Amino acid sequence: MNEMINQIEHIITTLRDSDVYIEHIFMRGGCYKFHLFLKSIYPDAKPYIHQDKDHIATKIHNRLFDIRGSIEPKFEELYSPLKNDDVDMVRSWSFSRNQLLQICECSFCGEPIIYDVNVCSM
Repeated sequence: MNEMINQIEHIITTLRDSDVYIEHIFMRGGCYKFHLFLKSIYPDAKPYIHQDKDHIATKIHNRLFDIRGSIEPKFEELYSPLKNDDVDMVRSWSFSRNQLLQICECSFCGEPIIYDVNVCSM
């Protein structure tokens, strides 16, 4: 079992460390899509929703995970299985529709130059 948990942690860490924005994307609107990613690797994975209905974690082998890795056992009680009534809500969550991305910093003043997905279009 520990080997399986280590494998899951390794996959999550590898993805998270691939880009500075990955954790932001999957913690601010993309958490359900992260669950779907994990489910594509671990078909028995189950979505769990935070009691505030603002975050999805994935249960695999009796442990909860999100993009930060394994959720501490003391916080697991804050999550419950995702109900059918909430599936449409979590499917609608999206980082790209709700967040800003910092493109770079101004070389003159150091202020962030951002891309606002609500104003700009690609």
